[in-house]
Amino acid sequence: MSILDASVNVGLETTYGTPVTMTRSFEAKADSWTREQSRLESVGFRANMQALRSDRVRTVNMGGAGSIELDFMTNGMGTLLGSTLGSKAIAQQAATAAWLQTYATTDSAPGESLTIQVQRPKLSSGLQSFTHHGATITGWGLSQSVDGLLVFNADFDSEDVDISTGDATPAYASGAVPFDWTQCVVTLDPDGSPETLDAKDFSFNADLGLKTDRRYLRASALKKQPVRTGVPSYSGSLSVDFTGTERYAEWTAETDLDLEVKWTGATIEGAHNQYLNVRMKAVNWTSGNPVSSLSDIGNQQLDFQVMHDGTNDAVTMTYMSSDVAY
Repeated sequence: MSILDASVNVGLETTYGTPVTMTRSFEAKADSWTREQSRLESVGFRANMQALRSDRVRTVNMGGAGSIELDFMTNGMGTLLGSTLGSKAIAQQAATAAWLQTYATTDSAPGESLTIQVQRPKLSSGLQSFTHHGATITGWGLSQSVDGLLVFNADFDSEDVDISTGDATPAYASGAVPFDWTQCVVTLDPDGSPETLDAKDFSFNADLGLKTDRRYLRASALKKQPVRTGVPSYSGSLSVDFTGTERYAEWTAETDLDLEVKWTGATIEGAHNQYLNVRMKAVNWTSGNPVSSLSDIGNQQLDFQVMHDGTNDAVTMTYMSSDVAY
């Protein structure tokens, strides 16, 4: 066994915290999955005590946490994407092999939880599986830079962790390849007078505003499913060359902007291509100062916040692939 035998396997739970068969595996870039415990110590006056007594310590299971970072693939991402926004739908495109997955923000938090199993190779031989139940995405993001691949990351809170659940059989999406920077286009006002931005990088981050420590005096340390207790936040940034004052004027005037970022891959069938499209109908630049340099052309960092205009979904993510299910 070697590090090359490690795997991250995921299944969509029917009931929060109840492990299910894992049906999809992902090529994660690191292992940050941990069990969390609280140590309660009792100390009081007692004759002849030399140190904290071994029978005065209680250890409480506080669940677990972890994160996934991986290159965003043209197939097989639906198991993770279903937990990112608020609603999801899937539809076949005519009678072709193309299927469109649509994810959108709602006034409710995503209700899905996952079973995530990390298989770690032992130095001697064999694997040890660590299984997180009730794994819920608390925040996630996308990032793209010139000369790079599209990267997806997500942070998770989990209800419990065990080492007794049986080993999953890794199952990777067939035909999946990563999206890269040459497939990305950034557009302002795509439905009106579209303007393509020559962006040098793009990042997007979502904080879902979840309360994860729902523990009660109920003869169990296990937490209840996270719920939304704050206004979610969706934000990001773009970097562009300084070519004029258009973006600066939009920033100072707090103009609502319709922003679309799209990656287009290979043809699936007919006129249908693989793609990922992130649409934000009401974006405000939160910074827009241009800067000069002695060693480079002028640059403008455009940080943004996604707003809700009261009519359109704040964020919509559409994903075209050959996957017939999430």
